[in-house]
Amino acid sequence: MRNLLLILLIPLFGYSQNSDIKPYVDFLKKVEKKSAKDYIIEQFKEHDIIILCERDHSDISQYELIKEILSDEYFKKNVKNVFTEIGVINLQPEITDFLKTRGLDSIYVEEKLNEFQQNSEFYPVWDRYNYHYFLKTIYDINDNSENQISLYPSDSEFDWKNVKTVEDYTREYEIEIEPRDSLIASNIINKYQKISSDNKKALIILNIRHAYKVHSHYNNGAIQQNTGKYLSDYFGKRAFFVLSNRPIFYTEENKLIYELIQDGKWDASFKFLEIDNTGFDLKNSIFGNDDFDLQKITNVDKYNDVFDGFVFYKNIENHELIDGYEGFISKDFKKELVRRYTIFFKYMENERILKNLENEESIQEIIKELNTKRYRKYRNFDFLIKSREKHLTD
Repeated sequence: MRNLLLILLIPLFGYSQNSDIKPYVDFLKKVEKKSAKDYIIEQFKEHDIIILCERDHSDISQYELIKEILSDEYFKKNVKNVFTEIGVINLQPEITDFLKTRGLDSIYVEEKLNEFQQNSEFYPVWDRYNYHYFLKTIYDINDNSENQISLYPSDSEFDWKNVKTVEDYTREYEIEIEPRDSLIASNIINKYQKISSDNKKALIILNIRHAYKVHSHYNNGAIQQNTGKYLSDYFGKRAFFVLSNRPIFYTEENKLIYELIQDGKWDASFKFLEIDNTGFDLKNSIFGNDDFDLQKITNVDKYNDVFDGFVFYKNIENHELIDGYEGFISKDFKKELVRRYTIFFKYMENERILKNLENEESIQEIIKELNTKRYRKYRNFDFLIKSREKHLTD
């Protein structure tokens, strides 16, 4: 509460510029003023492929930016294609065709969007509200536009209809997950090759490391393959990789740790100048030349080794994480939900949840939660705010 009050009061008195952020502030003062949306649209005029690094899967604000991009006339006329990590490839072509069907009854549209969301991943259900928002955005654009957008979910194949036991789940899930990044890249490239030759531009949305244009090398010698690296190898300079402002998160001693990039200096620089919507190239910038600290990998030095551009869209206190939504789980889906939960948590060996699934009251609580919009902030939110604000005082 105290930190929230601080956030509200500081603008009344203004910020002072800490010397730590002066080089960043000086750079931002010289950057051409353009919105994050305009910056990305501008990149499409020079590149065929834009890979956008998604923030936390649950953040809705990034999908407000994506909505701006998809609604832009240039995008609708000249790009039209969207590939996503979220959504198994076997949703194609049904989801692609559905989103282009005009004039459907609104109740039927909601039922189909729920169905796609329920079957979009290898989890029992995918409850991130922004996926529903994203699908509805595309449907609404297509329903009212001469130029329609094609969505191609590209995650590795998985179908709950083929999963009857935990052994089935193990087989279906583990075969696909091990080379997942190469499969996602292959799915994208194979579909892209089939797109008509007069329409060869696409937005590709991938989460954190999947969007790196390098593989991830770790201190223990392990190498994690990333979809972005495969796409970079295939598309070369036709592809442009964009990072958006976000916290860092990593696991340490089995705990998920959240911090800010460069200990909050990036966020503080934008806050000091009251900039919350912009974009610029990382090449030859102080931001691009900063040590890469988004994750602890050993094969890169700087941010511009991993990304080409950066967009800042809303300060972290305006990143809204939303899970669940009204109407997501219908009465008709209840039996299937319990079946999936039982198989999934047997695989996870979670005896507590399995015990709860034997109780009708517990099942109703699960359904109630999934059917409720649940708003939250990033973990360690107070710490994140303090990390930024310490650079805004002398």
